[in-house]
Amino acid sequence: MRSPYGTPEHPLHPRRRRTGGLGLLPMMLLLALGIGGTSIIGEHLTAPEPDVVLGTGLAFSADGLVLVPYDRNGPGGLVAEATGGMFTARLAAVDLASGETRWDVRLADELAWDAAVVAAGVEYAYVATEDGLQIRDLDDGSLVTAGGAVPGLESAGPGTAAYGFDPAAGAVVALDVDGGFHTIDLDALEAVPAGEAVTEAWTGRLSAEGTLPELGGMTSTEASLGEERTLRVEPTAEDALGGVLVIESRGAESRGTEGKSGRRVLGTRAYYGAGIVLDHTAAAAPGEIDVDGLVQDILEDPAAAVDLALPDNAAAGATTGHALVEHSPDPGAEGFALTVVDLETGRATASVATANHLGRSLTGPGGHTVVLAAAADGVWLSELVIVAPDGSIDRAGFGDLDLLGRPDLGRNL
Repeated sequence: MRSPYGTPEHPLHPRRRRTGGLGLLPMMLLLALGIGGTSIIGEHLTAPEPDVVLGTGLAFSADGLVLVPYDRNGPGGLVAEATGGMFTARLAAVDLASGETRWDVRLADELAWDAAVVAAGVEYAYVATEDGLQIRDLDDGSLVTAGGAVPGLESAGPGTAAYGFDPAAGAVVALDVDGGFHTIDLDALEAVPAGEAVTEAWTGRLSAEGTLPELGGMTSTEASLGEERTLRVEPTAEDALGGVLVIESRGAESRGTEGKSGRRVLGTRAYYGAGIVLDHTAAAAPGEIDVDGLVQDILEDPAAAVDLALPDNAAAGATTGHALVEHSPDPGAEGFALTVVDLETGRATASVATANHLGRSLTGPGGHTVVLAAAADGVWLSELVIVAPDGSIDRAGFGDLDLLGRPDLGRNL
């Protein structure tokens, strides 16, 4: 027999066990973390898209931003879901020149929370909300002051109907619960009692409580181009499905360029079910409109209702030499298209597909026109179409969040 320890001349030594591994417990922890991380990422990537609905209370800043309030309802990042952020009201600032979102901030964790941007200057934006007026920094959207904390607005109304913007005074107008009017100059942080002229102009147009009605997009077969010119959609023939764009000029000075009749067919393209997008920039203030009467007029005479809401009946984009036309891509086709048409050549400079009728249209000081639109595969007005002064189109999307619930600022479509 041989000893397991060998002999004195040839001793045997047992092998030492390796101790450099992680061990059973650390391995189990790593495996659990890996499975959990994979599940979390998979759930985030496969979660359904949230419902995003843009608000109509848009405003332009002095440095080329458009401020867009919107509701985001649905799955978000894990942090957003854990902290109750599945239903949020948000405010985004989009650069008109690039179409990129500069910042995107949360206004409230509420479902269908009413908010509208009243005005914006160089430094601050003024946002009317259900909880009163918010003043936000235009650099990053951070909250400067809100609600009753705004000096001079301690008794101001809580709803969006209590606020408006007076271009002549260059100030935000606020109505308090006692019926008094106050103004805040753009880029100021303190309100003062309104002057006699502002009080007289705004009496009856604001309400200390509640929300103002939101007017959606409007189109017409006839719109003003300014300078005594009118753009019309005329059928190519009697009972024809398609129509052409026609410019009609009035006044003796038009005869040299438009012919004796002052009528010029704009290009040769036929548009099906076409309507000219109207500019809401100079729309009548919501407080001046009898909403019940407007609904009745729409039922009886849609053209008269458009004239009531948009007395100038101006074509969107006309200030930069373009017209925006909403139409069907083909006869009987589902969905719609927005096409930008050059008013000199009749050429279509850009076009984008939408799943529904267009929403509100506004033109900024720099000539960019923005239109609320539904994505080609969507239902709600969730995208912002930006028409540049040269007739090109950008589309900005909203509502994308990362795992931590932070907005994805790189999304332009």
